[in-house]
Amino acid sequence: MAWYLVLEVAGILLTAGFFAINWQENKALLKWPGFSLQKLSAYCGIAMAGAFLVHYSVNWLNITIFSHEEHLFNASRDNYYAIFLVVFFTAVTPALFEELGFRGYLLQSLLKVSDTTQAVYISAFLFAIIHLSFISLFWLIPFALFIGYERVRENTIWYGIFFHFCFNLTACLFELLQQPK
Repeated sequence: MAWYLVLEVAGILLTAGFFAINWQENKALLKWPGFSLQKLSAYCGIAMAGAFLVHYSVNWLNITIFSHEEHLFNASRDNYYAIFLVVFFTAVTPALFEELGFRGYLLQSLLKVSDTTQAVYISAFLFAIIHLSFISLFWLIPFALFIGYERVRENTIWYGIFFHFCFNLTACLFELLQQPK
């Protein structure tokens, strides 16, 4: 757990550093023009439905390919403190810092040198690759494309952060609630 924490903190500092490098341009993405609770609710609902679909699809793939289910949180099943850490490091920090890094810094930088479609596709592909999971590519690329286009359309990263958080939190809850006893 200690090495994971060190890597997580290093990733957070690296992401924050890259976002800060181009602060004058990136700070505009932290504004939330035209905030809409209905739109936020719709994005979160789509994220939760997507997490439901991905959870059962990945479960099916794991059983089909590997002949068993994978439960990432077995070690934390009986420990409230560990469950809190799993949710924090799986739902909160990735939602905030992956969005700052990929839809904030990277997508903003790519938009300067390419058209919108290319920038969104490149950032989505890199987002999927960084997760180092071949099986997850089938859902990570559409996930990142959706958030990328949403970021460009809304001109803020906040909807993407909440979308990402709702998706990851729903996935965490599925894992935590469906573990074998």
